[in-house]
Amino acid sequence: MEEKTTFKGISAYPGTVYGKVFRWKQTKRKREDRTDLSPEEIKEEVELLKKGLQKTEDDLADLVQKSKQNQELSEILESQIVFLNDPLFRARVFERIAQNNESAGLALETAVSSLYDEFQSIPDEFFRERADHLLDIGKRIESNLYPEKGSEPTKIPDDVILIAKEITPSEMIQLGKSKLRGIATDFGGKTGHTAIIARNYGIPTIVGLKNITSHVEDDDYILLDATKGVLNRSPGIEEIKLAGIRSDIKKIIPVREISDGPKELKTKDGKTFTLRANIDSEEEVDGAFLQGADGIGLVRTEILFIRYVEFKPTEEEQFAVYKRILLKMVGRPVTFRVWDIGADKMENGYEEENPFLGNRGIRYLLRHPHFFKEQLRALLRASEYGTMRIMLPMITTRSEILQTKVLLNECLDELKQTGLFITKKIPLGIMVETPACALNLPFLGNHVDFYSVGTNDLLQYLLAVERNNHLVGDLYNPWQVVFLLLLKNIVEVANSQKKPISICGEIGSDPMFTAVLIGLGFRDLSSALPLMKDVAEKVSEISTWKAKLLAEQVISLAGEEKFDEIEKLVLETKG
Repeated sequence: MEEKTTFKGISAYPGTVYGKVFRWKQTKRKREDRTDLSPEEIKEEVELLKKGLQKTEDDLADLVQKSKQNQELSEILESQIVFLNDPLFRARVFERIAQNNESAGLALETAVSSLYDEFQSIPDEFFRERADHLLDIGKRIESNLYPEKGSEPTKIPDDVILIAKEITPSEMIQLGKSKLRGIATDFGGKTGHTAIIARNYGIPTIVGLKNITSHVEDDDYILLDATKGVLNRSPGIEEIKLAGIRSDIKKIIPVREISDGPKELKTKDGKTFTLRANIDSEEEVDGAFLQGADGIGLVRTEILFIRYVEFKPTEEEQFAVYKRILLKMVGRPVTFRVWDIGADKMENGYEEENPFLGNRGIRYLLRHPHFFKEQLRALLRASEYGTMRIMLPMITTRSEILQTKVLLNECLDELKQTGLFITKKIPLGIMVETPACALNLPFLGNHVDFYSVGTNDLLQYLLAVERNNHLVGDLYNPWQVVFLLLLKNIVEVANSQKKPISICGEIGSDPMFTAVLIGLGFRDLSSALPLMKDVAEKVSEISTWKAKLLAEQVISLAGEEKFDEIEKLVLETKG
């Protein structure tokens, strides 16, 4: 029997599937590379390149139109058009033809490779992971320079797990995603294009597996546990059976029927439970409303405006977007997290050795009050159109909250001077995503209206493990006992202060954790849209007393680091 082998990567979208491998092979086009072009041949290659660039732009524009229903996908393609028309990019390719006497394909490949290396050296991870846009553009242009006559796109069989070194944005968009049970790639990160698109379609995906393509073959059967970020190429029968419990690819289904508004979600013993949605785009707001979410627990405002890379959105542009989101939710509460800039999100303009511990979140905003106040004014103005909550990221001290309140009052005064009086009380809350904040809650409660736990950062700061680093990915484990005990303590402090407490981090979207979170005391979760149905089902299937007992058992097992037993216990626990 073949030795069992597992590979650890980065979970891009959770889910566990067992299925047959299909290896995605990218064909290398035949071309003749030359560095001895005559003046006439140089002109011909320049013309060839111009036609290739125009054809590529037309192709991308066509794809943008086809992807209009999905803002994230269309924005990926629009950003590629921006790259394609970048004067620096074009100049490098044309110069190599003219000055080095290189053929168009060779000049293109060299220029793309050079720019790719420059992107990879940028400290900000967000931009490093988008370096692959350049590779995608290069492949697209090359395909238009040297089209293969009679060639057809690779046909993907039904119901397979796709294995690839990488999948470019345009390839990912054009894949027959309904045929895929899962995706695994050698390269990529949690915020890369493959991960973004996989989340949009609810496809269990692991990226950053390094060399999985050299360890599996077509028609092999593998187990893809994208919740843990582990691929098993030779699973045992018990593991396969266990995967069967969780292996359906989930579609977006309403959490409950909608009439005049969302109906109450309750645990098995009748305790009311709040389930909200996390959103990154305006399109997702429609999904949240139609699914019957109790509101939006997290609007990632920096992602809403991710297309504004070279310049920041104006107050008017922000106001228009916030207003539309509130109107779409028809009175249901919407929690806007203010700009969370830095680390693995939007670039903050600084080179930092460790951006996760640097000038990010509220720290950046308080150091740039003019920029911060533009957003606050836009939010305050939009608040008249719905039920708004404002949330501050990366809080570690009381003074950060007090400084923000000073800026809020300044904004209110500035709006009054224009004749606009904000009469609504807008709740101000904080993300509990650092150990400092979690332990400081007894001294922060008098200054905020609610708490929301950002489990992604809280876990990485607590365990001193970078969550996107595959070298220590096995240590980034939310079943660690210190993390569970900290969550329990956060709930207890919030309850003692009579402050609303919720979770908007990844584990709030993971049905594996739902019962345990209820047992720890949480009654308010915010989930990714494709997983809301699963989370709601888990809530309705468990009673609070049973969940509390489960949480105590899990903490006991976690103290002994019996993580496999924890998952087995959670899966077996009913009612």
